[in-house]
Amino acid sequence: MQKFLAVLLSGAILSSNIVLADPVLSSGNESTAVTSEAAVPISAKVDTSPTDQELEKAILAVKKKITIPKEYSEFDYYYSYGNSYQNSSWNLTWRNPENGSYIRVACDLNNHIVSYNSNDYTAKVTGIPNYLKKELKSKADDFIKKIAPEVYNHLAFVDSSYQGIYSGNYIYTYHRTENGIPFPDNTVTVRVNSLTGEVNYANINWLYDTLVPSGKTQLSKEEASKILKENMTMNLVYRSDYSRIYSGDSDTIRAYLVYEPSKNYISVDAKTGQVYNSKYQWVSMDDSNKEAVDEDTSDKSMDSGKLTEEEIKKIEELKYIISKDKAIKAITENKALYIDKNINTITANLMKYTNSKNDSNYVWQIRMNDTRPIDYEKGFDYYRAYAYANVDAKTGKILSFYSSLNSNYDDINQKWNEVEINYDKEQAREILEKFLKAQIKDRFENSKLVEDRHDYVAYYIDKTPVYGGYRYDYQRVNEGVIYPYNGIYGAVDGVTGKIYNYSSNWNDNIKFESPKNAMTPEEALDHYLSKDGYELRYEINEVTTYHPDPVREERYYDPSDVYTTEHEIRLVYTPDISPYFISPFTGEQLNYDGSVYSKTKPYEYKDITDIEKNRPILLLSDMNIGFEGEYFYPTKEITIAEVNMLLEKLGYGYSTEQNLGDVNSKINKEKIAQLFINRLGFEKISKLQGIYQTGYKDQHLIDTDYLGAVALAKGLGLITADERNNFNPKNNITREEAIHLILNFIEAQQTNRYYY
Repeated sequence: MQKFLAVLLSGAILSSNIVLADPVLSSGNESTAVTSEAAVPISAKVDTSPTDQELEKAILAVKKKITIPKEYSEFDYYYSYGNSYQNSSWNLTWRNPENGSYIRVACDLNNHIVSYNSNDYTAKVTGIPNYLKKELKSKADDFIKKIAPEVYNHLAFVDSSYQGIYSGNYIYTYHRTENGIPFPDNTVTVRVNSLTGEVNYANINWLYDTLVPSGKTQLSKEEASKILKENMTMNLVYRSDYSRIYSGDSDTIRAYLVYEPSKNYISVDAKTGQVYNSKYQWVSMDDSNKEAVDEDTSDKSMDSGKLTEEEIKKIEELKYIISKDKAIKAITENKALYIDKNINTITANLMKYTNSKNDSNYVWQIRMNDTRPIDYEKGFDYYRAYAYANVDAKTGKILSFYSSLNSNYDDINQKWNEVEINYDKEQAREILEKFLKAQIKDRFENSKLVEDRHDYVAYYIDKTPVYGGYRYDYQRVNEGVIYPYNGIYGAVDGVTGKIYNYSSNWNDNIKFESPKNAMTPEEALDHYLSKDGYELRYEINEVTTYHPDPVREERYYDPSDVYTTEHEIRLVYTPDISPYFISPFTGEQLNYDGSVYSKTKPYEYKDITDIEKNRPILLLSDMNIGFEGEYFYPTKEITIAEVNMLLEKLGYGYSTEQNLGDVNSKINKEKIAQLFINRLGFEKISKLQGIYQTGYKDQHLIDTDYLGAVALAKGLGLITADERNNFNPKNNITREEAIHLILNFIEAQQTNRYYY
């Protein structure tokens, strides 16, 4: 790496074709990028203690770009010291003492604005938007031009999104481009309030003053694909819905097959064809220290002289529980386990675990400790041996075990004691696997060793570690395919040949998809590289160098002083594909729950063209609320399920509203009134009899079950009558009408959300 950096530096010094991406303007605008055939890492500015002059410059620089209202008369700041991973920055705050409103700006030592945040406590900032997303994009553009003009011309708009009803913000995202090539490691984000139209947040993540390679490539995308195929593959593995795996749900869990890339990151240099497996590199200038970094509690009265069926059932369960002594012997008499000779106390507790089907599992939890008194004269002042284990209380099988190991370091003489390593990795593995066959034979036979490695250092010889333990990781397999959520783990001491760590994680309620007819890894890789996300782009490679602590006169120093971080920008082809699962049967891109992935698109309809007439529809579309497809069909009657779907997308949760009838049936005015009232938390109040009057001429047509809801809906402004003061309770609601009613519901919910 040192040689690599040196070559880059020397190449930059000799190069004659370094040109500025933009000319340096006389107004003082800085060039944001420099292009060159060689990408040169530039050291960050050396940070020093802040001065009053520098603070003054920072304040004036910010106020040239951002208008601070005079009522924001309170000013404060703090200085954030940088380290090897981030630069120092000024954090400036102006506050209105009357209401607490503030403007906060952070800038780097070159007075580039890094972030902007404002909060006006007098403005309404949550609720239904007053503006469409497209109407406020120019606000975001203009704000970037104002606070970071040197950045604006190097931006490409990526997308816009709605942050949520309670924040009321539209978020506009941009990424950097150079030479027409995306540079997504550098981004700008602007947040504009959809009610006020004012910018309240901006963040500029930018690498300034670092050379950018030219956009000229030596490799085509197809040639890069060939190199990628030679350096990566697709692995066929089982996956399951992560949330169900760890929720304790005992129902059958589907294990579906996917192909996934063998590398988390890989790219190909577009100029040299070099393959990169990381964007973060570590360089140590001290070769001698170089290491690779790679339970029912309800109170019910009952006859105290009789046993209930439930009590009898639990008593019956205990008939099959092994004794405490037998559980302890399962550990202490197992010759394969490491138990320190100084351990002299053992406790055991019977624990019950109940799953969602109310099935009980009993486990003996065993704790073993060394309770010798501390003898400071002999130097025994820190180490206490211990071990713990779980034993199945019905079968007597060991479920897990862990024992501490004594250290070979002599604290008194400050040296390592050498010990003989009597077992190598293969011998230790044989010991572990013999134990596994005795304890969990079925699980072991359906597992595959995926990794073995050194587990602890026994001692050092001249700073060189001598390893004393071995760790083995097995993963569950089905028809030869790995299921990574289940596995067996064990560790063996190379000195004694004893097991000091063992556990397994296994779910017996897995339904595995068959790998029959799955495509080959090569075919899967072709599908993978055809997805959106495989492209030519610029990226930042971060190089952190460790410099050994030099001889100093000072006693204290900042540890970050021994690290420096440099950045290089490189032009690469990389498959930054998300989600990265590929169906082994169809080649389709899959979501992380196994469903087929489809790119999220904004709601746009061919039959909704008049902006003013259809503004409510377009506003909800910008709030991520709408119907799938190219057409809205405004006069189509809406169903109960569809109303619930729209409310669910708003974040109000899903309800089947069974009291309203079949969810797939049309919904009329009195029923939608009840649905809204239920969602607002007023259902019980609406069911009170004999107290409600609506004032509508056709009140007699309203079902008595819905009268209270209709009256409340009128009072809250949710639904109105026609020009003749008729409510028309049996009229079905169209999609267009539903959108207007949902906007009324949002407004009512915002007004009343603190009171129910």
